[in-house]
Amino acid sequence: MQEQIWEATSYLVAIFGSILLWISYALFGMIARRYRQVFNRATYSTLLMAAPTGLLVYTIFLVFKATPLLDNPKLAELAQWIAYIALLASGFFCLLGTAKFSSVLSYVTKPQSGSEPKGE
Repeated sequence: MQEQIWEATSYLVAIFGSILLWISYALFGMIARRYRQVFNRATYSTLLMAAPTGLLVYTIFLVFKATPLLDNPKLAELAQWIAYIALLASGFFCLLGTAKFSSVLSYVTKPQSGSEPKGE
């Protein structure tokens, strides 16, 4: 009984954690979209908002693996592999989107030559 409570609690924490991380990246993507509107440069905001969806897929398949719906070990193993691949792809695309947006921020925030005030 104690193990079942612990397992259910860990699944709830995983679900809420992935939702919070997904919301965080969605907000990050909205900020990137604003930068695109202001500076008229590609910020990959859509990638930043879509990439963390793999976290939700990972969590859903992980929870399905633990339910009686997947009593078949082959199906449970397939669900686990799908979950891990979704997590890996999500992490890769989040990293890629963040790196692309970081390069845009570097370009936008660096002082342009000739724009600095001259000292007296």
